[in-house]
Amino acid sequence: MATSKEFVGAELELAYAELVDGYVNGGFQDGGKDIIPNDKSLPAFQVKSSARRAIEFLARSIRFRRFIPVCVGEPPKTREELVACIRSRGGWVGYDVPKREEAYAGIELVRAKCSRT
Repeated sequence: MATSKEFVGAELELAYAELVDGYVNGGFQDGGKDIIPNDKSLPAFQVKSSARRAIEFLARSIRFRRFIPVCVGEPPKTREELVACIRSRGGWVGYDVPKREEAYAGIELVRAKCSRT
């Protein structure tokens, strides 16, 4: 039986997939790639509903030395804003996420650590 948290997560994944004209690949054994954009110039990315879950995911990225862009919280209004942030900062942090700039700093740090290996 799905919990309300899972429904919220599924709705969030669908919102991001729709924004990038992609599809949801979420679930266990998805390789950490929740959303697969149809536009192959944009990488697949992970969607998290909270900063805490994003931190856990990013910690695994460091351990496995494999960075996957991560999006936290509510998606932006436009695809262009999302794409620009994924390319420049390694992900998107919604305006609804407290300490937004700190979250971006953490994503950027993990991306840098993973790319050095």
